[in-house]
Amino acid sequence: MNVWILLFGLLSPLFAADSPAQNASLNADGFGFGPQTVLAAQNAAGETENKTENKFIRSFESLAGVSLYSSEEELAELKGEPLEVVPDPWQNSLEYRYADMSAGISDGVVVYVHVSPQQARNYGLRLNAVKIDPVHDTLQETLGSPDFVAEDGDVYMRGSTALKIYRSEETGEWDGIDLFDDYSS
Repeated sequence: MNVWILLFGLLSPLFAADSPAQNASLNADGFGFGPQTVLAAQNAAGETENKTENKFIRSFESLAGVSLYSSEEELAELKGEPLEVVPDPWQNSLEYRYADMSAGISDGVVVYVHVSPQQARNYGLRLNAVKIDPVHDTLQETLGSPDFVAEDGDVYMRGSTALKIYRSEETGEWDGIDLFDDYSS
């Protein structure tokens, strides 16, 4: 009996209309997917287009085309053989150095990505495929305010992922950029 009451309650708006004007929002199949639904779909498409214009970055997934937590094999497929592999002096990992970036590898997984100013000048700098320029851009528009300001740079957090823009203590100019997991720092 409860099922019939529920079904009647759900279907009653379809049969309760007294005039054709009240049924105007219903299309030929009797469901309310008329012009309002089309407009909603068009608005959703417009919002998607606006999101591509808005360059604020809400998550940190990749720097210089390399994603955190990529496997060593994925890094090799993406970047090829590194120019050199050296022990990382700060962590128990190896640093794979490429012309456009360096990646820290620990237990076969990318744990950080580093780009120097020279690499950024020569190859460009992309964060999540969005071009950024720490020298000329207003990073506030792209990243917001830093979550932490340290003597050696600004730290931006997105969940447990961090982006640090290092700055020279003498000149204040940017000295490098790292993408890393906050737990691995």
